[in-house]
Amino acid sequence: MSDLVFVWPAYWPWLLSLPLVVLPLRWHARSVARRRRLLLGARAEVLLGQPAHRRLRASLLALALLCFAVALLQPVRPGPGAVLGADVVLCVDVSRSMAARDVAPSRAGVAIAAIAELVQHAPGSRLALVAFAGTAERIAPLTHDGPAIAELAQQLQPGLLAGGGTDPGAALTVAGGLVRSRPGAAIVLLGDGEDFVGNGVAAAEALAAAGHRVHTLGIGTEAGSKIVVDGPSGETFFRDAAGQEVVTHCDFASLRAIAAAGEGRASLLDLGDELVRLHDDELVPAARAAALRAGTLEPVPCFQLPLCLGLLFWMLRRAVPTFRR
Repeated sequence: MSDLVFVWPAYWPWLLSLPLVVLPLRWHARSVARRRRLLLGARAEVLLGQPAHRRLRASLLALALLCFAVALLQPVRPGPGAVLGADVVLCVDVSRSMAARDVAPSRAGVAIAAIAELVQHAPGSRLALVAFAGTAERIAPLTHDGPAIAELAQQLQPGLLAGGGTDPGAALTVAGGLVRSRPGAAIVLLGDGEDFVGNGVAAAEALAAAGHRVHTLGIGTEAGSKIVVDGPSGETFFRDAAGQEVVTHCDFASLRAIAAAGEGRASLLDLGDELVRLHDDELVPAARAAALRAGTLEPVPCFQLPLCLGLLFWMLRRAVPTFRR
């Protein structure tokens, strides 16, 4: 139901006024009870019985009013001719830390495999690639050419971009330029969460304000790993300026903060289908909802369900006895 849209969304605050609707009904019920006692006196309980099921009747009334209010907002969903895919910019970390092997075959290898799986699963989506380390660079614009995206993703190896550090904010800024005229387009950040500049959250907030959600997929483990590099005599480990071997960890807290600022979802990526599930559960429904709001999809009304539920709760309330003998 994530692609559900309300025709009159501006009226949802009126749902907060439901308690005000219940108050005059309760006042009326108490007024009727007072008149009944005046007319019948001490015989009221003998003739009618004791009041019963007050809480149940009040709950059923509240549920009925809530369902009627939701129906009045006129929820709609995209019709059968809906969008088959989504516009997605994949921002891939290519800093040295992606050579770590705390996940097999490596962090970079997991990201490449996930992109290849997405290409096979989502031929209807348009994908773009952005690589980032200390800087960010567009690798491919939005395109339906999935095989080309998968082939270019093979080149996203650690150290692809010159310069050290990791700046996800730069990648999100480049991605924003690719989706500026694409309502509902989403950005997915794949990396280990390192953010040496600290611009990631601000960039994600700017994209969310422009209508583009930012999702993050973390690669690596909390325990971390050393960074494998090629040396003159084979593979060795990357060392810092002091000559110490560097251990890198997946900073999932940073990725959660970026996703929260971008109104998206943060999760860990392994060799499973997390990127594919993100595409199906979040990206495509969001694209459908954006197309519905833009008027490019035929809306299908679906107010009938809350209306029927409201009537059902109302009839159940009427069926519950007011008095118990």
